[in-house]
Amino acid sequence: MKKDFYKKQNKIFFGRRFFASAFSTALYVMIPLFFLPGNAYADEPFSVTPIIIDKKALTRDILVATIHLENNTARKANLYAVVNNVNTSEGKQEFLDPSKADLSNSLANWILITRGVIPLMPGDIKDIDFRINVDRSAQPGMYHAIIAFADGTTRPDAEAALSSSPFVTINLEVLENIKERLQLTRFVPDRTFFGTFPASFTYDIENTGNRALQPTGDIRIYNRRGEEVGLVPLNSGGKEFGPNAKATLAGIWAGSGGFGRYKALIDLRYGADGGNAIQDTVFFWVLPWQKLLILFGIFALLVIMGTVILHKKYEGHVHRRALHIAARAGKAGDQRMREPQKNAGGGRIIDIRDRKRR
Repeated sequence: MKKDFYKKQNKIFFGRRFFASAFSTALYVMIPLFFLPGNAYADEPFSVTPIIIDKKALTRDILVATIHLENNTARKANLYAVVNNVNTSEGKQEFLDPSKADLSNSLANWILITRGVIPLMPGDIKDIDFRINVDRSAQPGMYHAIIAFADGTTRPDAEAALSSSPFVTINLEVLENIKERLQLTRFVPDRTFFGTFPASFTYDIENTGNRALQPTGDIRIYNRRGEEVGLVPLNSGGKEFGPNAKATLAGIWAGSGGFGRYKALIDLRYGADGGNAIQDTVFFWVLPWQKLLILFGIFALLVIMGTVILHKKYEGHVHRRALHIAARAGKAGDQRMREPQKNAGGGRIIDIRDRKRR
């Protein structure tokens, strides 16, 4: 019975060949509106809405949708849901039995809908919910399936009437789950103190996503005043790193003849549009020994010259001070010798020098 249904549906639903492209997909979803009588007219025994359901999802996603069933007859109906895949590859359109399909590319196997009888009284409208559990191994691409609702006292009887049964077309696009992630696990200068230029840096990266990445960027060098004094391009060769790849890379700053403390800022960008960025900062010193030796020599010479000058000034001051003290002592002695002195008995002490001069 299913084979007859598949053949008849191929003649009705796919009346013409078309390729699996956007244009052909549009034709595919529009054809049921005109060539399937079960969906085309409201006065048919049974009708379903919507006629087409378009969805997009990632692997492992769970989608929920609702189908509206209506009984346009004056009798009770027992409907059964029948789900089948639709193959549109190589311009061919055919219905595939889900039991023979690969779970990783079978939309019919991802659709969960009641398989029991759906009773509809005359004029009844009933909502039937169903889920689409996208398989974790599904590959990105377009998938097609139909959900037909056949009337019968039993499921075999209903499946025998599939050719005239209303159905819903399910179009599902499985999107690629793109993960662009890059980690900067280490960024260091090769030395804390560089005796001379160039200054070199090492950085480690790891691609933790599922897409190959081609990081670009630079290392900017700033002096102690915050001025940018150097730029080191990174991965200028455009090397690509695949998923789970790890790499140790280097950057070299030729320098500009300065010295002192510097800051290095790494700025890595990656992704399809370069919109993802990673930054880190390190500090280092450049102390050229030739310049330091010259500076030390000049400083030592200045210290020696200053010491000599201060020593001479100090000796001159000491000498002048001694002369001044000696001069004052001589004057005081002469003064005491010129003054008349009395003895203990009150008599006058005669200055011998005065007698000699006389």
